Amino acid sequence: MTDPISTVQALARELPSQDLYALSVAAGGGIAGLRDLRAQASSNIIRRACSQLIACLAHRSADYLAGALAAAATADTHKAQVVDVVWTGPHTRITSSRLTAHSITTLIDEARQEIWLVSYAAHTEPRITTALKAAAGRGVEITLLLERNMDNPSYSFRGIPFPHLDVTRLAWPAVRRSARYTSLHAKILVTDRSTALVGSANITGAAMETNLECGILLRGGPHPRAIRAHLAALHEQGDLIRC
Repeated sequence: MTDPISTVQALARELPSQDLYALSVAAGGGIAGLRDLRAQASSNIIRRACSQLIACLAHRSADYLAGALAAAATADTHKAQVVDVVWTGPHTRITSSRLTAHSITTLIDEARQEIWLVSYAAHTEPRITTALKAAAGRGVEITLLLERNMDNPSYSFRGIPFPHLDVTRLAWPAVRRSARYTSLHAKILVTDRSTALVGSANITGAAMETNLECGILLRGGPHPRAIRAHLAALHEQGDLIRC
């Protein structure tokens, strides 16, 4: 039997607040509302959620499901969020924010369930390699999304970063890009769907230690989960592929 409470709780762990609100509105319209959203949604994740909620309607009313989803969305929106700034480069008296390399390794060390690491340039940095190996050893699921020369001719690096790590590797293939020299240029680290570091630094020695780089570290709140959900949706709809 499909358990409506467990289903809503699972969706709340997976989806950002805006998707939960959309599902709440659709659920308020009953089976017809959820079918309409499922037909219109571009994301496989949302379509699957609609199917799960349709099954739940055999056990709970549409108003109950809509209310539970709205409550989950509201709780997600109001989660406390701590924002910090992460720098690489010269120090000043204005800020005492931590270095990029230390922030990345700390976040990886803190992860207990899941890591998504996205970068344009990525080299096998020893400290990050050690942290990722330790995370894999304690059962953390690791996904790397990195640029490839075969997808972007202007990207010169041809090796495989972190070659001995047992991780899921994703790529943005050339056939899914709108132009020949389009780049996978994002630099993101998301851990446990609750913490995200978004900035300018690639996974290279220069970016970690000597360049002038800046990033925003988000702990809590809806945004880390939303970033992770967007990446997962890109994979589900075929824009990102396993490699």
